Amino acid sequence: MRNTALIAFLTAAATMAGCHSSGTNSKEADHRGPPRDIGSYIANMESPDRAEWQQVEQVLAALNLQPGDRVADVGCGPGYFAIPLARAVGPTGVVWAVDIEPKMLERLRQHIAEANVDNIRTVLAPDNDPTLPPGAVDTILIVNTYHHFPDRPAYVAKLKRALTPGGRIANIDFIPRTREARGFGPSFDHQLAREAADKEMAANGLYPAVVHTFLPEQYFVEYRTRGE
Repeated sequence: MRNTALIAFLTAAATMAGCHSSGTNSKEADHRGPPRDIGSYIANMESPDRAEWQQVEQVLAALNLQPGDRVADVGCGPGYFAIPLARAVGPTGVVWAVDIEPKMLERLRQHIAEANVDNIRTVLAPDNDPTLPPGAVDTILIVNTYHHFPDRPAYVAKLKRALTPGGRIANIDFIPRTREARGFGPSFDHQLAREAADKEMAANGLYPAVVHTFLPEQYFVEYRTRGE
């Protein structure tokens, strides 16, 4: 698992070219902004080695998506999840694939054509607003992206407004570990503990409804409002 391609991907994840910049000081923005060689970054995101720990099929099985579901993939990158999501919800469903980097969406559109799916709507969004339609999304999936939202509680409020009644936000992010301990990955100061995400979700009335523990390097939590 710890080969060159995987290390390159996880190290590059700290720059979040397919996700959200920090919107804070210049040093942090430089660290999290798009890499100089975005082609190599995309190739690393699509490395076959990622399947060993990302476990897309198991994630989709855990989400138990149904035909006709409406899903948003926020921080979609080149479509590592968006294409499988589109197949899971079928032709009567829809996937909003949201990203701030045009080249990521350009690559995703190539995959859409190759996969022959027509239920993905690509969304080029600013870093502080997913620009999703209000009350329209059953499931919002965020993978390796949440910790890069510039103002997370405010961003969650916008995500919540996009949910249908009973909808959920599923957050997958790295379990904080140092590179020395894990051997790869983003720097420790750019990782976010699940407890912090729980607190920020709770500030918007969202609480852990289901916690999945099968991912080896990430926490995976589904959030809903209480009683749903």
